Amino acid sequence: MTGQDHKHDDIGCLDAIEALYAYLDGELDGMSIEHVEKHMEHCRSCYSRRDVERALTEHLRRTGKAKVPASTQARLKKLIDNL
Repeated sequence: MTGQDHKHDDIGCLDAIEALYAYLDGELDGMSIEHVEKHMEHCRSCYSRRDVERALTEHLRRTGKAKVPASTQARLKKLIDNL
C-alpha cells in the first residue's frame, strides 16, 4: 500500500489479494467487488498485480484451448507409464 491517506473502510492489501482470483473470475458479490476496486484505486501494488494476473489468466484461457500434438501425448503417456 502507498503512504497516502486512506479511509478506514479500506480492506487492505492482504484481503484484496486473497479476493483477487474470485474478483477476476466474476465470483464476488457487488459489495465485495466495490471494496476490492476501491482498494485498487489507491494501491499501485495491488493494481499492478491485478493487471498481471488478468493478463496471465487471459493468456491461459487462449492457449488452454490448443490441442496437444499426438507425438507429445505419446511421450507423456510413455513417461507416466514408466513411473
